[in-house]
Amino acid sequence: MTEWVSTDKMLENGQQMIKLLQREWYLLTSRPHKDEVAEENLDRQGYEVYRPLAKRLHKSRGKMVTRVESLFPRYMFIHLDGGIHDNWAPIRSTLGVNTLVRFGRANLPTPVPESLILTLKAQEDMLGEKAIDLDRFHTGEKVIITEGPFKGLEAVFQQYDGENRAFILLKILQTQRPSKMVISPAHLYAAA
Repeated sequence: MTEWVSTDKMLENGQQMIKLLQREWYLLTSRPHKDEVAEENLDRQGYEVYRPLAKRLHKSRGKMVTRVESLFPRYMFIHLDGGIHDNWAPIRSTLGVNTLVRFGRANLPTPVPESLILTLKAQEDMLGEKAIDLDRFHTGEKVIITEGPFKGLEAVFQQYDGENRAFILLKILQTQRPSKMVISPAHLYAAA
């Protein structure tokens, strides 16, 4: 038996498909130390939210423990249908949310490229734990530099310094000299 669909129903389905195709990601900030609260409350309201996670080593009661936290503290991404024409009031008034990140003269939220979101998710999936390991190197481990003028050289990892820097010992001319060479951990990989 054939079911007939009204023109109105077809139009409504077509508009829903166009709306899905027009969805874009936007960046928002949470209140200090309220990333998880903001994410949970936005989820409860039916918003698609993505908060990239990272594993960090922290000292707790004299022991090193791994803790999962936001890769970008206070920042998360939200996938919205209506773009800048959407009603932002429910998002801004959500417990834990501070504001949407805005740029330019018009002071409007700018869409985040889908490719960035896919890259971050791929990194998490590749590690298999839904969290990017920021402390993957430990003091004394051999690493190889993957970018810059020292590309391909072997070094010995010393320590992390801040969010985006690591200190390494370079082996140049068969001697290891402590150098305050600062490099992004993203430009290192473990030597075999």
